[in-house]
Amino acid sequence: MVETNEQSEPKLRDRERTRARILSAAQIAFTKLGYKNSNMRDIAAEAGINASLVIRYFGSKEELFEKAIEEVFDLGQAFAGIDRQTLGKAIATRLFSRAQDTDLMAMMLLAATDPSMNESVRRLASARMLRPMMKLIGGKDAERRATLILAIVTGIWVYRFMLPLKTVSARAGADIVDQIAQLIQQLVDGED
Repeated sequence: MVETNEQSEPKLRDRERTRARILSAAQIAFTKLGYKNSNMRDIAAEAGINASLVIRYFGSKEELFEKAIEEVFDLGQAFAGIDRQTLGKAIATRLFSRAQDTDLMAMMLLAATDPSMNESVRRLASARMLRPMMKLIGGKDAERRATLILAIVTGIWVYRFMLPLKTVSARAGADIVDQIAQLIQQLVDGED
C-alpha cells in the first residue's frame, strides 16, 4: 500500500496557536501567582504542552514574562491616532473600561516586588509605557509629565483593584472619569 502525502507528512504544530496558548497561560500565572511563584511546568500544563516547548519558544521565564507583557499592552499602539486634545479623556475612559489592562498592571506590580525582576519591569515600563506616552504628549518636559500621568493611572488602578474604593470602582460615574480626564489632560497640555 502506498502512503499518500497527507498520511506520510508529520503533523506540523501550529506555531502561532501554540505560542498564543503559552502566552495566555503565562499571563494567567503571572497575574494570579506573580513572577516569583509561577513556574514553567505549570505554565506548560495550563497551555496543554510539554514544558520543553515553553523554553524552545521563549528561552527563559524572564523572556516569557517580557513577551507576556508586550502581548497585553503597548501605550503607543493603544492610543495611536488619538488626537492630543482628547488624550486625557481617552486614557481615563480606558482606565475604567478595559479589564485586560488589569492583568498587565497586576503582572507588572507583582513582578516589581521580586528583586530579580525589578530592572526588567523598569525597562518594560519605560519601553511600553513611558516612552510611548512621552511621544504622544510631546513638548517641553514630556518625560516629567508622562511620568506623572503614569503615576496617576497606576495609583487609580491600585485603588480600583487592590484596595477598592467605591469612588474609583469599575462602576464609577461619568463625573469621576471626567475629573480624571481633566487632570490627565492638564498634564498632556503642559505649558506648551
